[in-house]
Amino acid sequence: MFAGLLNINWPSLQHAYGPAGDVPEMLLGFVSDDPCEREIALEWFSAAVHHQGDVYDSTVACLPFLFELITDSSIADRGPVAQLLVSIGTSARARVQGGSDTSANCAPYAQAHLIIQDRAEDFAPLLADPDVEVRSAAAAALALFSADTEHVLALLRGRLESEPVIECRITLIRAAADMAARADTASVTDWLGRIALAADDPGTRLAALVHAIRLAPEPWVDDLGAKTVALLQEISEYPSYTAAPPDDRPFTPTLSGMLRELAPKPAARADAWIGDLLCELDNALTGRTADRISLLEHRLHDPDPERRVNALRLSDQLIQSWRGSFEHLIDMIGGQLRAPEREVRHAAAEALSDTYGLAAPAADALAEQVVSAGPESWCHPDEEIRAHYQRMLCAVARLGDARAVPGMVAALYTGRDTGRLVRRLGAYTAHRREFVPAVLEQIAETTRELGGGDGTSLDNLLTAAGCLGVHEALQDVQRILDAAIRAEHYPMMYKALYPLKCFGQAAAAALPMVIELMWSPNPSVALRAAETAWSITGDSDLVVPVVRSWFGTEEADQAAVVAGKMGEQGTPLVESLLPLLTSDERWNRITAGEALVRITGEAELALPVFAAEWQEHTHGRDTIAECVGMLGAAAESFLPLLRDELAEPQRLIARAGFAMSGFLERDEKLVTLCTSAIARITAQV
Repeated sequence: MFAGLLNINWPSLQHAYGPAGDVPEMLLGFVSDDPCEREIALEWFSAAVHHQGDVYDSTVACLPFLFELITDSSIADRGPVAQLLVSIGTSARARVQGGSDTSANCAPYAQAHLIIQDRAEDFAPLLADPDVEVRSAAAAALALFSADTEHVLALLRGRLESEPVIECRITLIRAAADMAARADTASVTDWLGRIALAADDPGTRLAALVHAIRLAPEPWVDDLGAKTVALLQEISEYPSYTAAPPDDRPFTPTLSGMLRELAPKPAARADAWIGDLLCELDNALTGRTADRISLLEHRLHDPDPERRVNALRLSDQLIQSWRGSFEHLIDMIGGQLRAPEREVRHAAAEALSDTYGLAAPAADALAEQVVSAGPESWCHPDEEIRAHYQRMLCAVARLGDARAVPGMVAALYTGRDTGRLVRRLGAYTAHRREFVPAVLEQIAETTRELGGGDGTSLDNLLTAAGCLGVHEALQDVQRILDAAIRAEHYPMMYKALYPLKCFGQAAAAALPMVIELMWSPNPSVALRAAETAWSITGDSDLVVPVVRSWFGTEEADQAAVVAGKMGEQGTPLVESLLPLLTSDERWNRITAGEALVRITGEAELALPVFAAEWQEHTHGRDTIAECVGMLGAAAESFLPLLRDELAEPQRLIARAGFAMSGFLERDEKLVTLCTSAIARITAQV
């Protein structure tokens, strides 16, 4: 085996960590009699020769040896190597078909793509290999790399008739659907439909249903939730599926070995493949939010806790990425907070933690859990209990629900981890007197220990004082600001100015200090001080010279924001704002347009900028929608853009290719602002 391996000048080739002189040792490790050595060699190869999916000249040189290895049935552990070949081919194919990279770095990808494509038929005999992992990899490889669609489809269909292992049957069905999706082969859709209705076992029927929906959803989506739940029930009762044997390999000094040692050993399940299938089903319904909601609602009734956890996670992903009518689904998620299984309760809390106002249907269930756990749970010594409670309390706080108040007060007294809560205090001004003692005590205590004046807990306390308007803390805030000035600690100066700005005229005693900071060399401090002075005095003559001085600098967008907050009193700054409308920096253009609308109320200059930015960029649409609403009938030309946004089923951040926690609230705000702008424009037209 591996004839000619040492005839290659491996040190002249490269992998992720430099010269590839160590590659022969890796390849020889694949055929070792010692399973530990085989695992070490596989991880070593994956990390260096196929690092994060990359393909190098050394990767290309290895391909003949990898093909030789997977076709020798006397070699153990060929399945992971076969999967490695599929991964290399997939990376190469994606890079070549992308077509945009013509650099020398692309050459190994093109070479690997040609080699694997030319040898695609080598995978055909492996469909009957004794090793189930090899059979599965072979099916995927044929679907990905063979150019003879009809021949491969015939092979996959033929193999399915005799394949005894459900996991491999699922792979065969997926491979056929993958080919049909690229080649638009209607016969595969019909074939999958017949299997979905008539296969002997329910797992195969479910796999066929999932991939039939991928190719043509319309015939299958009616009552899909009930159909799926019925299949899941059949699978639970089906006697012929077997659980995978326990992974009892010995420890190896690899990431896989460490994870095997550290991870809890899950109970072996004969239907462990269901989770992946249901995720594929959810992905197959992309864009069909109502159908996905219906399916998830059915699955939340499943008696199996693992399946409910899976449904909760998919529900979270759906709500974060798509717009829709989620009231009933969220109510059902709230019901899972009362489940007897800990993992279900925690998954439900996680699904509700970043849903903001959409969590309202689950408010009672959330509040019930918060109240029963008690405020002391905010600092519970058990990290899991603490995190679960904090997640639920924050969800209730985001709703402005009074039942969050005791827990929020207790959290403020601890001064720990309050960053997620303090910004919500503005919705609790009716409960101000309950929060004030905690804020005052903590700020006073922190002031005595201030030193240099930094610290996240102090930042959070200053934010809390500002959001609640705790002007009783003025002297302590002044002490903090004075300490920050003496320490030349600009971030703390910026933070300490926030509550003074919120106090307005009640912060008059701090005005001399604020005026001094207006001329700080730090732009963020100077402009926040100017905004604070405006809030305290309303004196534009005092503030305008400072704000004007920052136009023409890199901080012009910050200056524009302050100018806009002055409203009509910012008129002397209009001339300074106009050049920003044609700035190379888009945030300069947006903030200047917003400021002009707030100062002049006129559409002529800002509206063309808004229209261009709306169509070219996704970020900033909430600001633009708010400004367009202020313009009323003058923004009639903007109506098609607003209506198109409301017609989009996918959230803005997901359309931009991101999946980030915390953006749901901003998307919901955008929808509200677009709706409001349309109403204001059409009411005046």
